[in-house]
Amino acid sequence: MSAWLRVGRAFDRLGAFLVNGSAFMLLAMVVLLGVEIVARALFRTSTQIADEYSGYLFTWMTLCCLLYAQRSDRLIRVDSLRRRLPPRVRASVDSVASLLAATLMAILLYATWEMFRASVAFNTLSIQPSQTPLYLPQVIMPVGFALLIAALLHTCITSFLQAIGRLPIVPAAGPASTEPE
Repeated sequence: MSAWLRVGRAFDRLGAFLVNGSAFMLLAMVVLLGVEIVARALFRTSTQIADEYSGYLFTWMTLCCLLYAQRSDRLIRVDSLRRRLPPRVRASVDSVASLLAATLMAILLYATWEMFRASVAFNTLSIQPSQTPLYLPQVIMPVGFALLIAALLHTCITSFLQAIGRLPIVPAAGPASTEPE
């Protein structure tokens, strides 16, 4: 197996690991909200962190799942025209789309990095009773976008190599790919 394909497999494994971590985060969020509901209903009190930390967990879950969604070809896109294209043309379109998406993610990476950097520099705390240092929940944003950019660039180059015939075009897995290539 070529080094290029091994990099793709590494992205796939990392994506699967992050999705599994997100499942634990979802479980933690359910427990946190359950405790909040019970505390309010039975004891007329609040944890005062449930909504804040649920928001942090939701953000972490979302950013952790982006890599998996990209690698498993499950990011949102309009496929009605794309599926009708010949395989090499489709690979060319996928290459350009991945490059454009990576460019957009680079803008988001820059913005979230600056926000994270400012939170660290000024030791910004949340306005909630927990007074959480904001760089802790914010660190996932630049990391998640950086991983997504790397995966998008890998897809861009892979699709380009497929378009020019240097790599075989492998049919996508799942319900969207019912036709052989």
